Amino acid sequence: MTTAAEALAACYAANGIEANPARTATWICNIGPVSVEFPNWKWRRDAVTRHDLHHILTGYPCTMTGEMQMAAWEFAAGRYRHWAATLFCLPLALMGVIFAPRRTVLAFRAGLVSTSLYGSELDLNKPLTAFRAEIATRGARRPHQLSDENPMNKRA
Repeated sequence: MTTAAEALAACYAANGIEANPARTATWICNIGPVSVEFPNWKWRRDAVTRHDLHHILTGYPCTMTGEMQMAAWEFAAGRYRHWAATLFCLPLALMGVIFAPRRTVLAFRAGLVSTSLYGSELDLNKPLTAFRAEIATRGARRPHQLSDENPMNKRA
């Protein structure tokens, strides 16, 4: 059975992400052809592992559209409670409404029947199935999200 730690390692390797983004001093945000380097603020370090697990559990990819979907899902399922995180993610959700409206609305709707991992205990040795059960406490998940074989593989 795949653990959260194993799924995160596979996800990071598949997407060219540093092994533990919660411990880096900076991080790169790619917006189309432009790359912007940001400090890895404390609120981001505290949230990024759960955020990445949300990607794995929902199947939203590590792409610009996937980040827009994830922002919408997290707003509906329970966002990270920090004003700067909200200011950072709100524009992503709004961009999603403009550039990927159907996907963004579907992600928001999925979040309405889900619970985010923010505020919960995080034991990365737990199997993914336990985390799936935790986020699905307010409703059923879509079938493609139930497979341990989908650790947020890189998508175009």
